[in-house]
Amino acid sequence: MRSQLAATPQPFTRRLLRELYWRLLALWFGRGKAPWSRLVNLFRRKAPWPSHPIRWQTVDDFAEELPNLVRWKSDPLAGAFDTFLNREVMAERFRRQGIMEKDCDGLALFTACNLEFLLHRQRSIYLVTIILDPYSFAEQPLLYSAHVLCVFRHQGGWRASSNETLYPEVFESFTAAVQHNPYCQGHPILWFEVRDIDLRRRFAGRNLADFDPDAGATLR
Repeated sequence: MRSQLAATPQPFTRRLLRELYWRLLALWFGRGKAPWSRLVNLFRRKAPWPSHPIRWQTVDDFAEELPNLVRWKSDPLAGAFDTFLNREVMAERFRRQGIMEKDCDGLALFTACNLEFLLHRQRSIYLVTIILDPYSFAEQPLLYSAHVLCVFRHQGGWRASSNETLYPEVFESFTAAVQHNPYCQGHPILWFEVRDIDLRRRFAGRNLADFDPDAGATLR
C-alpha cells in the first residue's frame, strides 16, 4: 500500500521557515477561513441549488463534462482572503455565468456537491485542504503548495479531483488518493484538513493514516 511521503531534507534555516509556513497556513485554514466564509457569504447573491441540470448517469460521465462546467480563477489579492462558497452562492454564479468560476476550493466543492447526487448522498465525499512541502516544487512553490481536493469513495476504492480534472485512477485508500494523485504525486504533505460537503471539519493533522474516513466525529 502506498504511504505518505516524508518531508524533503533541508538545512536548519529552511526547515524553520517551512515549519512557520505550514503552521501559519494551517491556523488560517483550520480556524479563520470557515467563519470568514460564512460572514462573506451572507452578502453574496444566492439561488436554489442546483441551478444546472444533473444529467450524468455515472461518475465518469460527470468527469468527462467537468472541464466544460468549471473554470479556475484566482480569488482577489491572489487568494490572500480566500473563502469557501456554499451551495446557494455556487448556484447563483452558475445560473448567471453558465459556468462555475472559482479557485481550487470552490471547484472542489462544486465537484463534491454534484457527486452527492451521483453517489446517492453517501458521506464519504470530502474536501481535503493540503499544505505541500514548498521545497519539493521547482518553481512557484507558494502558488502550488496550498491546495484543495475533492476526495471520495467510489467502487471499493478512492478517487480524487483537482480543479477541472476528476482523475480516472482508483486508489486503494484515502491516503493513497490524497498523496499519490497527479497533483500531489512527489510532493510531501505537511498538513491536511478534511471537511464534509457541508464544510463541517472532520479532521486535521499531519499523518494521513490517522484519518478514519468512516468515523462520524466532527471537529469544532
